[in-house]
Amino acid sequence: MSWLPSRLPFLKGPARSQVPIVTTDEIVPVHLFDSTTALQSCILVWLFRFNERLDPDKLHDSLSRVFQREGWRKLGGRYRRRSNDGKLEIHIPKPFTAQRPPVHFTRETFNTRMDEHPLASKLPQATGKVTTFPGPRAFNALAMGPGSPATYDDLIYDDKPQFSLHVTNFTDGTLVGLGHSHMTADLLGLTAVIEAWCQELAGESDKIKPFGGVEEDGMKGLYEPPTQEKHILAGKELQGSGLAYWGLRAVWQAKNARLASRTLCIPKTTMEKLATQAKSQMTRQPSDTLPPDGRDAHFISDGDVLAALLCRLNAQNQSTMSRNIVTMMALDPRTRAPSAFRTDVAYAGNSPTAVFFECSAQDAVDMSLGDLALCARQAIAAQATEEQMKAYAALSAESVRARNMNVMFGDRNMAFQLMSNWLKASLFEKIDFSPAIVEEASSAARAASQHKRGHPVYYHSADPGDVEGPYVMHLVVVMGADHDGNLWMSCVLPETTWSDLVGFLDSL
Repeated sequence: MSWLPSRLPFLKGPARSQVPIVTTDEIVPVHLFDSTTALQSCILVWLFRFNERLDPDKLHDSLSRVFQREGWRKLGGRYRRRSNDGKLEIHIPKPFTAQRPPVHFTRETFNTRMDEHPLASKLPQATGKVTTFPGPRAFNALAMGPGSPATYDDLIYDDKPQFSLHVTNFTDGTLVGLGHSHMTADLLGLTAVIEAWCQELAGESDKIKPFGGVEEDGMKGLYEPPTQEKHILAGKELQGSGLAYWGLRAVWQAKNARLASRTLCIPKTTMEKLATQAKSQMTRQPSDTLPPDGRDAHFISDGDVLAALLCRLNAQNQSTMSRNIVTMMALDPRTRAPSAFRTDVAYAGNSPTAVFFECSAQDAVDMSLGDLALCARQAIAAQATEEQMKAYAALSAESVRARNMNVMFGDRNMAFQLMSNWLKASLFEKIDFSPAIVEEASSAARAASQHKRGHPVYYHSADPGDVEGPYVMHLVVVMGADHDGNLWMSCVLPETTWSDLVGFLDSL
């Protein structure tokens, strides 16, 4: 609920003023889907753990050089609010200077091992069994250095860069903290930044893709001109009084449900057992209406199985079995909509696409896990076509212009959960900081894991809120599978659901 103080005037602190405009700055627009109310209030704080000691200056210098490239300079700019209409824009220093750098950079060094540090010693590590850890917010002190923007107001009023980098060296490894506004990039947008960063660090700047979406919206091809195809869920938009009722009810129920944020590690063998069980329980016939995608009609992914499991656990805690469980799944269109995106261009920003998986609580409880996972897969297959993504983007464009929020499908009484699956992003694999290594991992660390040198052994993303909350909705993030095959998740769930989830996984 970090957005609340910015929306209720009596909870605000003293009024703040924007710093004077620098007349030499280049000014570029903030695009349609990048300044919604939800994104404005969200700062993302990433933390990556490495078993090697890395050179902080090499990491900082290489990222700064990326943001000084043509087009990429946009990511080194500052958010400002126009005085005439209040709309956001980005002011890019020309040139960047030590006083106005492209990246806010801080560093810290501890002459101890991580397991000797009071907070770093609590960072999640695989144990060989299903294990939960404190949620990502608990470690923000390790990811954010002095002066790192923590709120929307910090970005607007303090002339801060969009990205902050905080590198902490220990005797046995390195923690790399990276913060940015969600207005700047979604997951795949950040992945494009990381790819360019690694290429610059490796001396391969000639491989960095040109940056798209500076003056013209990089997502525009999804919603202009609007597709003639109707979205399959059109008519089920949640808006007006129905949206207000659902929102108030969701906040009230979240408060009473005692939502808790935790990180979950599922060992490779446990995930394999879960997937095998789900596939063995499939009895439903695939829908004949699904577009062919070259896969077995009975294909279900690990993400589908996890979506089904969390849907069922949500349903088990409902007071009425007639209530619908709606899972909104983040969906990236960059590789799924070839007519809207070029493969040789890097796109940051935020994609206006999603999949909605809906079923009644009764069905979620009665169906086998495999059949429920197949329903999730069918929702993805039906809604992730290029024209369906364009149809959703067109509806969301209208909604953002009118209400500054993307379209939601569902009903006023639904139980809602948000799911984001990062498995395909492969961040454990794509992040390669090996050129910045100044001291290799210990022999014990190398023996304990199959991780690649210079690649993270763990990571998570948080926001700067309090670790105890409050939290306002069920959130399921599948962060990825590490090099040993352990699957990592970050979730916000009721205490009862956490107990049910861990108990079920332990029983496999």
